[in-house]
Amino acid sequence: MPPEAQELFGLDKALRAEGGRVLAQSGIGAIIEEAGYVPVGSQVMRTMTWRDLDFELPEEPLDWNAHWAIGSRLASTGWCVRLNCVNAYRETPQDPGLYWGLRVADPKRSEPAPKGHPSVWKLDLWRIRPADFEHNKRQCERWLSLMTEQARANIIAIKQALCHGPEYRRTVLSVHIYEAVLEHGVGDLAAFRKWWEESVERET
Repeated sequence: MPPEAQELFGLDKALRAEGGRVLAQSGIGAIIEEAGYVPVGSQVMRTMTWRDLDFELPEEPLDWNAHWAIGSRLASTGWCVRLNCVNAYRETPQDPGLYWGLRVADPKRSEPAPKGHPSVWKLDLWRIRPADFEHNKRQCERWLSLMTEQARANIIAIKQALCHGPEYRRTVLSVHIYEAVLEHGVGDLAAFRKWWEESVERET
């Protein structure tokens, strides 16, 4: 692999290690694990480019009281800069679930960092229906079966170029990058932008 690929892999490895430490030292990881949430997304795919961790919990029926209670426990750790609670089944049917969005400070600091500080981690916690959870799991397993080290390097490079842009997580999602690279052979940012534009045109 070229040197730049090793740098990209090093970025992912360092972020996964830092994220694990923040979860452990803040006590948030133990709360999440005890509640039954499982890691998903870039930490599982080993394609991390920024301080963002995703978790899912399959549940039927969805328990709003339990969802609210876990937020209170997370807040009680003292390391949450911000918590955002959403019932997406009612608000945004295209992205259904019960959601907690957290901003978590790094406990290595003497005091919790202010919102927007580079060391603040973004955590997304979703309670979703088992059918949705299994769909996401099968998709992840398929993509992992297609993953090569070259593909992983391409994904990280594209994500790194886009993750701080205004379109990322609004119109361009990480799943689009996985699909483009793993299912359509996209190899760089220019090719991804072309694939994305053509995909949008097909949908309109």
